[in-house]
Amino acid sequence: MTEADATVTHFTGAVALVLASSTGGVGQHVASVARGLATAGASVTVCGPAGTEEQFRFTAAGARFVAVEIPANPTPADGRAVAALRRVLAGPVDVVHAHGLRAGLVAALARPAQPLVVTWHNAVLATGLRGRVSRLVERVVARAARVALGASQDLVDRARA
Repeated sequence: MTEADATVTHFTGAVALVLASSTGGVGQHVASVARGLATAGASVTVCGPAGTEEQFRFTAAGARFVAVEIPANPTPADGRAVAALRRVLAGPVDVVHAHGLRAGLVAALARPAQPLVVTWHNAVLATGLRGRVSRLVERVVARAARVALGASQDLVDRARA
């Protein structure tokens, strides 16, 4: 289903929202989701790079924020991000909702016991070796996700495939 199809009216569980570095749409979207979930009664924790809290003010939206440094591109530091996310998920969390392929990969590698929801925000446009690796990451994330949402139907179709 596309993200626009989903509406939350009442949820009292605990949700961890995960995002990688963002300077625009994904961060704004996560802030909106955090606000909606908090208003609906959920306990919301946003996990992402420290700079995203400064820019999008998730705590002002009613969420708790935990810095988990997930850069836009894979690095050897991803292991630290996976470990940091595991520590968050060891607490009271009912659902993990990752936004974007990078956040989805870190969440999948953290192997949460909770259901993993991944929202696909952007298509992979890379070609060559980077494109092949990105498509492999897409498969890993799609298989790990219990639910795949998308900013558009083509992204939902790609996750389903």
